[in-house]
Amino acid sequence: MHPDDHAAICALKYAYFRHLDLKEYDALEALFTVDATSSYSDGRQSYNGAAQIVGFLRRTMDTPSLISMHQGHHPELRMIDDHTAEGTWYLVDRVILPESDYEISGTAFYADRYVRDGGHWKIAHTGYSRVFEEHRTHSTGALISFTSRFSSPS
Repeated sequence: MHPDDHAAICALKYAYFRHLDLKEYDALEALFTVDATSSYSDGRQSYNGAAQIVGFLRRTMDTPSLISMHQGHHPELRMIDDHTAEGTWYLVDRVILPESDYEISGTAFYADRYVRDGGHWKIAHTGYSRVFEEHRTHSTGALISFTSRFSSPS
């Protein structure tokens, strides 16, 4: 992979996380191809088209008091051909709903596909599979539930 392509794809994914956490949905939608697909939460939330994907994210994230943090680490990027690449990212996320005294955090692996569109890289597919997810009371940190791909839910 050419270093310029690597840097451009990393910048694309970083922008995805930034626009999501800042609730900048129009800018987020511009990062996708029109016919992009998604497979969030181990495929439980799958959507076709950039508008549907961002519509889902808007519906789930646009509560004014909801605060989120999504960080993607350790990109493993692979060129498929001159106009297609794939990437695996380690996600660490946290979602806080102060008015509900509730928070969700965990880790997952994103599996993405990127295409070069008009000279710029765009997201053609994104989705993640959870490693673990925990739900807690925000004020006390008391554990409500914990799930892991390696054990039974609690």
